[in-house]
Order: sequence, then C-alpha cells, then structure tokens
Amino acid sequence: MSAPEILSREPFDAAAFEALTRAFAAGELRPGQGRLQAAPRPISDAEADAPLRLTELQSAKIAQLALLGESAIHAGRVALLIMAGGMATRFGGGAKGVVPLIEGESRSFLAYALESAVRISRGSRDGQGSIPVVVMTSFATHAAVVEQLESIDWAGLPAEDRYLMRQSILPRVLADGRTAYSDPARADWPETSTFAAPGHGDTLGRLRESGCLAQLRARGVSHLLVANVDNLGSGVDPVLVGAHLEAVAGGAEMSVEVVRREANDAGGCVARLDDGRPAIVEAFRLPEGTTLADYPHFNTNTLWFSLAALERELPLTWFAVEKTIQSPTGEDQKVTQFERLIGQATEFLRSAFVEVPREIRFAPVKTREDLAALADEIRARIAEPDAYSLVAVTRHKA
Repeated sequence: MSAPEILSREPFDAAAFEALTRAFAAGELRPGQGRLQAAPRPISDAEADAPLRLTELQSAKIAQLALLGESAIHAGRVALLIMAGGMATRFGGGAKGVVPLIEGESRSFLAYALESAVRISRGSRDGQGSIPVVVMTSFATHAAVVEQLESIDWAGLPAEDRYLMRQSILPRVLADGRTAYSDPARADWPETSTFAAPGHGDTLGRLRESGCLAQLRARGVSHLLVANVDNLGSGVDPVLVGAHLEAVAGGAEMSVEVVRREANDAGGCVARLDDGRPAIVEAFRLPEGTTLADYPHFNTNTLWFSLAALERELPLTWFAVEKTIQSPTGEDQKVTQFERLIGQATEFLRSAFVEVPREIRFAPVKTREDLAALADEIRARIAEPDAYSLVAVTRHKA
C-alpha cells in the first residue's frame, strides 16, 4: 500500500505533521530536547497534597470508598479505556494485547482486561452494573486486535458497552526532515518502519475526535479509567473509583495511581512544577545527573479522568524521539518520530495522586521475559481475581 493510501486510511493530522517537520528541520525540535532547566522538587509524604496512601486507611474508610465506587459503577458512570495501540515491537513483533498470558493457553492480555471489567460490573449492586470499554488500537495493532475481539466475543461484554477507536499515525522522518517513506532507498521498508504511532499522549485527543467521548457522555458516563493493556493490575476497582470521586469532589480533574519507587523502576516520577503543583515528570525530561532515587513516587500510567475535563484540547508537548530500526537487509537505520505523553495532562488538569499497593495494582509485562517471570502470579490472578482487589488487601486494617 502506498504512503498516501496509508495516510488516508488512518487518522492523520497533516497540518500538525507539517509544523513538526518544519520545527525539526530548523533545529527547533530535536531528540534530547525538552529537559527541564532545574530538577523539580520531590514530594514528601508529610505534605498536605502528597499521594493518598491507601494501605494506611482504616477498613471503614476503604469500605466507604468501595461503596461509593460500586454505586458509580452500578449507575453506569465509569468507563474503561484500554490502550492497545503502539508499535507492536516489544514482544518480537505482533500486537501484545493478543499474546496469551500463559504459554499453551488461549487467554490473552485483552481477554483478561475485558473479563475483569465484566466481572466487576456483574459484581456491583444487584449485578446490574455496566462498564463500557473503549479499546484503542493503532495502525500496527488494529487488525490483530479486532480479530482477537471478534474471536472471544469481547469476553462477554454486552454489545452496547463495546467501543473501538484508532490511534493516529505520523510518518517517521530522516535527519534532514524528509519523510522516511519518500526516500527511494527505503521504498521496500514495511509500514511499521516508515510510520509510527505518536505516543500515548495521543489517547485523549483521539477519544474526543473519534466521537467516543461524546458517546460516553451521552449515555451518562462521567469518569474514565485509562490503562495500559500490559498492566495486569490496572482494572476497574471500586475502591479506586471511590478515591477518584472523592478527589473530584475536592476539585481534582484527574487522579494518578503511583507506587513507591523501587531500584529497577525507570520512568516517570511525581514532582513539583515551578508553581508548586505536583505533576508527572518523565525521566528523560529531568536534568542530566538527576537521581531518580530522590523521587519516591513512581508513575504507573494508570490514570482516572473526569470526562468533562477532556472536552477541551490539552496542549501537550511534542518530543522528537530517535529510533534505530532494521532495514529489510538487516542494517541499522536511524529515524525520528514525534510523540506526546499522556502523563503530561497533569500539567494542565488539577490532579490528585493515590499511592496504591504494588502487589495489587502494578503488574506490568513489557517483555516475554517478564511474562515468564510472572507466570505464577498470572495464574494466581486468573484463579482468584477477588484476592487482588483493594478491599481484600486492606481487610486487615482495624
């Protein structure tokens, strides 16, 4: 398929891409740019707006949050968006969402996430809850994800609760700003080498542009959980729904799940912006020499939003990211793609932060090695899903 045909098939903002390539060619947008001038200040647990530590709440408070969340689920006010887009490269090619969780068995990441939504909705008051689910695909994952959804019949999710949207597409560029696909020497490269999905920061805009946001609002949904398909701990939990609703009642527009940082955690932290507000700051934006260990809260990329806050466009920053890809002949080639990050929404929306127990809410699977290492935990999550609820893990509190 030719480049014009690909771009006409996918959501593509030609004007935005033209502006990005102009900035790139002029040297105004280059890989490595975007670092903060000074290291942001970490947040201590003693500060008033530090992340709420769920494991320190008494059982009565946990029960109160769970009841609040269950009521919202029962009323159909909560939806889930599963990010199943991206470039399908982490597992050696192919969409991760359709990969079986256990070797030799059929249940995939997508099936697991959908089963969780169905189970939680049926477990709400009188079994009459409803959790609409939006699955976001990309040009690299769409065909495989749709085939999977059809083959499992969306894991029994009611037809009226099924939504599908596509992430947008941008061409990758060469060092001089030309599109990779325009170079005759790269005419035989596959689509996934010459085009890219522009990062998970694309999610919120596509939710609005695709019409899914309006459809969810029309049916009464007012809050949305956005989660990675590869985080097995990130399903809808009534306690987290309740915590988010309380935060919104206090003025927040989104809630962020964080965990206590461990030595191997490499990624976004929570820190204070120049105006003092806490926000997610990605590691690559920290000044050189900054020690991540100084920032105790690690972003899980599991985010709760008030849908009303997403009606407006958020001016997320574009970053140039250099990638090394292999040509069909096996040679390494440098290309650049443009990306935005969903966590930067915390710079524009009033945000609350919730520290969740890692063993319950954060089980990311980024590689096949991770999948093998987590095999026992995955079997336990499948066999006893209720044991991985926040009510269960906090039950011992007096």
